[in-house]
Amino acid sequence: MKHYARTALTLALALASGTAAALGLGQIEVKSKLGEPFLAEIPIVSNDPSELENLQAELASPAVFARVGLQPPAGVVADLQFAPALDASGKPVIRVSSQRPVDQPLLTFLVSVDWGQGRLVREYSALVDAPRTVSAPLQPPVDEAVASAPNVIERPPLATPEAAPPPEPAPGAGAERPDAQAIAARPAAPAQAAVAPPPRRVAEPSGPGEDYTVRRGDTLSTIAARLPGEGGHTLDQAMIALLRANPDAFIGGNINRLKAGAVLRVPAQAELASVDAQQARQLVGSQIRQWREARRAVPQPATDAVAPGPSVADVAAASRSADARLEIVPPGAAQAAKAGTQSGIQAGGEGDMLRQELQQTRETLAARDAEIQELKSRIGELEQLQRKQQELIALKDSELAAAQQRLAQRENAQAGASPLPWLGGGAVLALALLGGWWLSRRRPARPVFRAPIAAAEPSLADAFAPDSAEPAATPEPAPRAPARHDAAPPAEAPAQPVVLFAAAGEAARSEPSLAPVPGQERLELARAYLDLGDRDSARQLLHEVAAEGDQAARQQAARMLQDLG
Repeated sequence: MKHYARTALTLALALASGTAAALGLGQIEVKSKLGEPFLAEIPIVSNDPSELENLQAELASPAVFARVGLQPPAGVVADLQFAPALDASGKPVIRVSSQRPVDQPLLTFLVSVDWGQGRLVREYSALVDAPRTVSAPLQPPVDEAVASAPNVIERPPLATPEAAPPPEPAPGAGAERPDAQAIAARPAAPAQAAVAPPPRRVAEPSGPGEDYTVRRGDTLSTIAARLPGEGGHTLDQAMIALLRANPDAFIGGNINRLKAGAVLRVPAQAELASVDAQQARQLVGSQIRQWREARRAVPQPATDAVAPGPSVADVAAASRSADARLEIVPPGAAQAAKAGTQSGIQAGGEGDMLRQELQQTRETLAARDAEIQELKSRIGELEQLQRKQQELIALKDSELAAAQQRLAQRENAQAGASPLPWLGGGAVLALALLGGWWLSRRRPARPVFRAPIAAAEPSLADAFAPDSAEPAATPEPAPRAPARHDAAPPAEAPAQPVVLFAAAGEAARSEPSLAPVPGQERLELARAYLDLGDRDSARQLLHEVAAEGDQAARQQAARMLQDLG
């Protein structure tokens, strides 16, 4: 049972690998017999002609045999030769041959195929002798049934020779002997018929539209491989087309559960071409997986018992001794009965290769899961770092915006406050000018010194003489004022210079308002700036007074600077 399960698993893996790869191998077909050099053909399934050009086939290495669980190649298996060729219908095959005659009924080997773009290793179990050799050991029990006929003849030994009836049973016994012999001979003929009639090769379907009867041991892949290939269809397309054309011939609609004795209608080329190659490959793979799961869920017997022929049933009905007999089966019969059921993993292997591959797959998945988790953690850290950077950028943007806003407010405040000092300074200057003019208007008119005619020509410097010299000339203008009007006409000549001096005096008195402000006026102007709130301008004026003013002005300016701090 383990061998049968391993066989199914190996075949499923081989078919799955053939589906995934670009090149595949079909079922082996043995063309030689026992005692002859081995000759078999393995169909090549490929849609790319370039793969066939570089194809190389050889026997797998002993290391591969050991990994699968098989014994290293020895004997005939070690001498097998593989060569790409074409079969009778022109399809590509791998021809397997040997130089020495084959004396083993079953050959198990691994073939390695390399086509440049990939490599495929597949196990084959070639049945050299036909299944009919298994039924040959069943013939001796039939002969033993004939030997039990004397027991039937000796049933009436109690009869005495004096009695008349005894002679009568003798003819009866003589009559019964042909019946027994007929019974013994009757099964012998069917047994020989069972051995001789089955042909070596199953009849192939000749063309589309015809019927083909499924025989025991046929598989859908072997039947599909015999279909005419004019349309260039693949093996998967042929199997799916047969399934769709004969749905009642399959149990559960699965291509691996073909009914024995069912009549299959061979589909036409149009039906074969209507099946998509990719879809057919997927359907075949899915049905193989379903069949494998079903085989795992419901274990089946490892080998099917050979159905007894009609001769055996007749002998059992004729003689009771045939029911209790010991059959000696040759050593090769059990191995031949299990033909086609070898998995390539012997009892010593116990599926070590499959378990090792499963363990490696689990370790690979665990490593990938760990890598995925590490990548996820790194992604989380990067996302967190990105969020922090975005927060910092937003904070800097907000601070920059607030700084720009404060700068704009300050500029607006300075723009709004900057005209005030200038306006205040202008107003103070205007007030100072007005005050100086008003003070000059309030002063009494000073007498103009009338110079004698013979005196030297006056200069502009005399008009700006200091006020200390003016009191000496003050008593003269009053007595002489009427005389100026009574003077003779010659005295009118110097009138023009007098007017000039008067104008010069007026100019000298009014010019201080336009000249730099004296100490007291600057102090007043500084007080005006303080009243307006312009401390900087007031401090500047006070420093000027403290540096250039008189003693009193400097002292007052120093006190005001101390107050300002």
